[in-house]
Amino acid sequence: MSKVNETLESLHLSANPFTADTPMASLYPGAQRRLTLEKLLHHSTHSNHIIALLGPAGSGKSTIGDFFVRQAGKQQLVARARASLLTSPAQLLEEMFKAFVLDFPPHATLADLKAALLDYFESVRQQSRSVVLIVDDAHELGDDALALLVRLALVDNAEGTFHLILLGLPQLLDTLDYTCPLHNGEQQFSVIDLPALSLDEARDYLRYRLNSVGFAQGDQTRPLPFSNKQIEKIHKQSGGMPGAVNVLAGAMLGAPQGKGLALDFSFIASIPTKYALSAVVLIVVLLVAFLTGGGDETVEPPRLVNVPLELPGLQSQSGGAIPLTDPASPSAPTSATSADAPTPMTPPVRQIAATTPAPVASATQPSAQPSAQPPASAVTAPTIVAAPPPATPAVAAVATPTPPAPAVRAVSPAAGNAATGSGQQTRILALPANQFTLQVLGASSRANVEQFVQRHAASALLWYETRNNGNPWFVVIQGAYTSRESARSALAGLPAELRDQQPWVRSLEEVHTEIRARN
Repeated sequence: MSKVNETLESLHLSANPFTADTPMASLYPGAQRRLTLEKLLHHSTHSNHIIALLGPAGSGKSTIGDFFVRQAGKQQLVARARASLLTSPAQLLEEMFKAFVLDFPPHATLADLKAALLDYFESVRQQSRSVVLIVDDAHELGDDALALLVRLALVDNAEGTFHLILLGLPQLLDTLDYTCPLHNGEQQFSVIDLPALSLDEARDYLRYRLNSVGFAQGDQTRPLPFSNKQIEKIHKQSGGMPGAVNVLAGAMLGAPQGKGLALDFSFIASIPTKYALSAVVLIVVLLVAFLTGGGDETVEPPRLVNVPLELPGLQSQSGGAIPLTDPASPSAPTSATSADAPTPMTPPVRQIAATTPAPVASATQPSAQPSAQPPASAVTAPTIVAAPPPATPAVAAVATPTPPAPAVRAVSPAAGNAATGSGQQTRILALPANQFTLQVLGASSRANVEQFVQRHAASALLWYETRNNGNPWFVVIQGAYTSRESARSALAGLPAELRDQQPWVRSLEEVHTEIRARN
């Protein structure tokens, strides 16, 4: 019996938790994974944009795709296809026919295949249903094949029946940028980035995998079969990628005290032949790095870095008209938060769009020595530190909204707290954690978010600060609702400008967790 099997038996585990074929009953909730799945489910229902889920190899894109298939609504027909560098447009259509379980005419022309596929989409639409295609390894698609998918999703899809989700490496973004046609000057795709696991998230992920095969057995405090040093080494060598964490943890499972390594290679048999060699090479490289990179050295190993694209507009599905930052303006707000604050739970959905930054109104009071100050019209405050008195014409008064139906608890921010993050945060934390809210938008500019909230005072918006890739990130929410259904129902009652941001339902418990994590 191998050391791995001996360890599994001693831990009373039903299977090796770190092999690819071990089924997971639920998606790992941390590191924005479950939140990403919720966003995919929402946008595939309420948006016609192409959705690109991007991340390095081993970040868990395909796993999220698996859970998307499980949790998709009954009104959605979901199919999956895998791309390759050799896939021609005709071969791609053949893969789609197979994925949707359609008879493929072997001698049909490309035009005939497209026409048959569009007829199928129309028949699905007449049943009040929609079609979702998930393409794995979409970064490998050639220009012709990707252009075909883009046309099906954006040009030949007038009724919005066909939804396209692309899973790929970050370089897919560049290809989408020049392949997707513009609509009213804006791109028609949205991007969700998967971040790496932090050290604490890697520790939680190991427990999640172990618990899936019976490790906890009612005792959630049971110590992990890995020492703190081993967990730190796993995180360091894996770069925070869940796939690499699985490989290293599986190799270490046979020697939990670091006295040796044992790896069960049986899971490689479940990998497609063309990927088996790559998997073996990856395992060898990781093991060599593990064996030679230990100790207490302070030199950090090379890591995959996923650098998000800096955008000038609000991070929303529709690309809204409110700018994120104005780099040339001296009034750009400065965050006072620590650079070590944790990454938020909200994964940004980037809409690539050209926007025109709006000027930021000054909220500081004029000095008592007018001779030492420039004219009031020329003064620009670097930060908004306090709400101006009611008589100040530059800031609109906050109106009290009409109370909604009993099933909905409206959030009505006080005028004195409209421009103070602590006041907003206190009000949000006072909302019941078992209820739900609508996230309207996220942005990197506090000043723009404050202006947005003030402009929509009648909608009872609140905002809070969190972190996005180590940088300040400001999230606007609306309402506190007793259930997800009531929150979704409230979407139709929002003003048109708020609906254009394509709000989505979130748990207030998650929002509270983000706020407390930052503090």
